[in-house]
Amino acid sequence: MSFESAKTSQMKIKSLKLAAAATVLTLLAAGCVTLSVYPFYTPKDLIFDSGLTGRWVETKSTNTFWKFDDVGGKFYLLTTTDSESTNGFEANLFQLRRYRFLDLLTTNRDEFSKFEMPVHLISRVDHNDTNVSLHFLDYGWLANLLQTNPALLRHIIVPEQPGGTNGEMLYLTAETEDLQTFILKYADDTNAFGSDSAVELKLLSP
Repeated sequence: MSFESAKTSQMKIKSLKLAAAATVLTLLAAGCVTLSVYPFYTPKDLIFDSGLTGRWVETKSTNTFWKFDDVGGKFYLLTTTDSESTNGFEANLFQLRRYRFLDLLTTNRDEFSKFEMPVHLISRVDHNDTNVSLHFLDYGWLANLLQTNPALLRHIIVPEQPGGTNGEMLYLTAETEDLQTFILKYADDTNAFGSDSAVELKLLSP
């Protein structure tokens, strides 16, 4: 099984259609976000931080907002808005060892997307009282890693378009235990969770 170069993959991924936030779509278009069939957390890993609830603005885009709503202290409903769209996620904050991660599950469903499987996105979280940094698992880095060692983490390669002539898209199909082993191994790797795949948020109101 072969991959295109990371640069080519980053260009091809622009055609991916996913019911997700504009910011995440931007990261997808840049080849920065990894998609998984299975969640990255188990129920015992979940934590809740009331400091994450509230309305946040992206520091690099003053008209893109992220709003985390408390759902009974179990998880968050995340709504993202910009000048063109409003989109939703189920957001689950969890901790593995000393690291905090946020699993985002796409929730936008309509008659046109009902045949698409909801997917999970993963970011490492750095959070203080007024700022949040979400470092997403980088797609290009992962594609190159799995090209060298395909058995490292279970995945599938799906053509972007019928016929398979317009590039390929990588989806993780590893189960949660293997996903957690992997993200812990590379949690401090600045290529895996780097600045190119990061979203910086500033708190507007709790």
